[in-house]
Amino acid sequence: MAAQVTLEDALSNVDLLEELPLPDQQPCIEPPPSSLLYQPNFNTNFEDRNAFVTGIARYIEQATVHSSMNEMLE
Repeated sequence: MAAQVTLEDALSNVDLLEELPLPDQQPCIEPPPSSLLYQPNFNTNFEDRNAFVTGIARYIEQATVHSSMNEMLE
């Protein structure tokens, strides 16, 4: 039958585990905390619209070139 452990004993055991030295002596790889700022912009008239349209046009042009190359290979 398992012995009952109180909450205080369990918390003290967790505290002891945090102080337990690791035998492999690996360095801590956690980065320092950093803040993240997020500012949503729901404006559909975004400033980079021309760049977006240009990017889509280039994608369509490349897809057309690939399509014609596939036709030549067939």
